[in-house]
Amino acid sequence: MTLELPLIPKPGEVFLAVELTAVQNMTVAQTLKLLEDMGYNPSLRYRQFSDGRVCIYALLKHDFVNPEILQNSDYLGVQLDALAEVIKPTDAITSPRGISSAKTPAIV
Repeated sequence: MTLELPLIPKPGEVFLAVELTAVQNMTVAQTLKLLEDMGYNPSLRYRQFSDGRVCIYALLKHDFVNPEILQNSDYLGVQLDALAEVIKPTDAITSPRGISSAKTPAIV
């Protein structure tokens, strides 16, 4: 098991994580306790960037889902909304999904 959180997920791979180093309204300990109280079992992950910067994450979910389902669903939407109510700023919450960002226009 690797402790590094990938920047780009594989097709169908979904992460739900909170960047502990970016949360401003709580300490790391308070954030981890809150996540546990919400029913998560956070595991620590990191990302090291080419400039030497390191970010620490609490990984909450790591799933593999059919990429076609991800295209048209609000996968993890309820969890994201619940986290957004308590984690500030909300951009400390990350949920990369392994889906193509190129959307095909709907034919009408």
